[in-house]
Amino acid sequence: MNTQAAYKLLSENLTKIYGYAFSRLYDKDKADELASDIVFEILTSVKKLKSEDAFWKYAWKIAENTFRRFVRRKDLAAHPVELTEETVGVYESTPEEEYVLKETESEEVFLLRRELSLLKKTQREVCVAYYVDNKSCSQIAKEQDISLEMVKYHLFKIRKLLKEGIGMTRQLGEKSYNPGTFRLDFWGDQNKYYGLFERKLPGSIMLASYYEPMTAEALSMELGVSMPYLEDELEILEAAGLLKKTGEKYQTNIVIITDAYEKEFVKNTSDIYADIADSVFGKVKTLLPQIRELDFYGNDFNDNRLLFGILNISFVMGFQHVRQKSPLGKPKELCLGGHGWVFGYDNDYNNHHFHGVTMETWNRDGTAWFSAENYRVIKQAQLYDHYDFYNKTEAVCDAILNREPNRDNPMLPWLIEENFISCNNNVLSANFPVFDKSSFEKMCLLLSDVIKIIADCMIGISDKAEKILSDHSPDSVRDQCGDIAKIHHRLDVAAFLIENMIEKKMLIVPDEKVPLCMWGVRN
Repeated sequence: MNTQAAYKLLSENLTKIYGYAFSRLYDKDKADELASDIVFEILTSVKKLKSEDAFWKYAWKIAENTFRRFVRRKDLAAHPVELTEETVGVYESTPEEEYVLKETESEEVFLLRRELSLLKKTQREVCVAYYVDNKSCSQIAKEQDISLEMVKYHLFKIRKLLKEGIGMTRQLGEKSYNPGTFRLDFWGDQNKYYGLFERKLPGSIMLASYYEPMTAEALSMELGVSMPYLEDELEILEAAGLLKKTGEKYQTNIVIITDAYEKEFVKNTSDIYADIADSVFGKVKTLLPQIRELDFYGNDFNDNRLLFGILNISFVMGFQHVRQKSPLGKPKELCLGGHGWVFGYDNDYNNHHFHGVTMETWNRDGTAWFSAENYRVIKQAQLYDHYDFYNKTEAVCDAILNREPNRDNPMLPWLIEENFISCNNNVLSANFPVFDKSSFEKMCLLLSDVIKIIADCMIGISDKAEKILSDHSPDSVRDQCGDIAKIHHRLDVAAFLIENMIEKKMLIVPDEKVPLCMWGVRN
């Protein structure tokens, strides 16, 4: 049955509906309210009625249900009045009509629960306290620490919201069944953020509210999560500075490097690397005889292994040169402590070229430092795990300095097993190139032209990346794109170049564990 036909029938019989309401309540104002509720409920659900002949039987059944709910809400005494033939006629309900009535009641309960789940915290608590726990307005005011008038306002607002909401067609968003993947990245001094995203919901919030600000209610429908579960997550993310709230709407407050952006970036930059890889490799290979004449441990490694090490030194020193020539902005003071930059990805690090980077890491007494770059493409040979960072650093630097092993260091066995360091005759040694300060400076001088080529490439790439990333980011975070492009893409130049060289078989990744892209310096 269509709504227009039902409206016509109701309009012609409003007196009967009001009479029914007044005979139940004996109060003009409350009768007006109940009559209005009955009409609303009938019009909301009448589309489910298949036969117009059963309209009044159906309508008076809704009237009874609406009255019962009204009484429970208002905590009034019921005054039962039998429906007579004079007011409603005599109808024998059919199995179809009974089925429709049951379906209607079931849907009403579902819709009510749905709308309750979308209420804000205070409204929800007031609603439950008043309608479920039968508490008085004064009790609720005391418990909520708000005025009596505010409780009454909330109850008025709740009733209006529930009425409007039950009449709406709401659809759950895509992320209710396809939450997507969000991964966090961090560049700074103290990372206190990774633990926030061990669950799917916080990441789904970040993805859902990235391009457009959303109210909590809209997020609730998009994510398929009721407000009681959503509110805590919103509060945590806002406190961490990852969400920004403006008025009643939330929006992601960091740059998300999307898969779509990465694909466009690669399409616009991939041709740059081939010529640079050829040039850089050729120059370093030509310098090999001079490099072997320098006094450092590892100058007798075979060409392939030494080229890996020297090229990686060129890449890292190029990156360091760029940081001085075109530095990042001032690190932000982060809400959870420390300073730095936080950004994210909408994929499971699918486009990453590294499995972690350790760059210019010093031991506690400042007598040695080392660098270890885990390019994904060399994973089978080198994967320097950053777990227990400080103990590993001390053990590696002890090996660079040929010290006796600290048997209390829990990371020593792992470093030996993975072939990063060795221990013979109670003396540690490194299994990668080790320089003294003088020989390392001479090495960098020999590589100065190569370092400049790499540095210029890194700056050019990050400038292109900033423009593309800005086009893929909402206005609210566009000011972060410059620094994020520098952080994310400058060191990636090294990975693209080394991948290109391996693809062309200029370099060969060995099957055994060898620290190919690692070196140390004695200060």
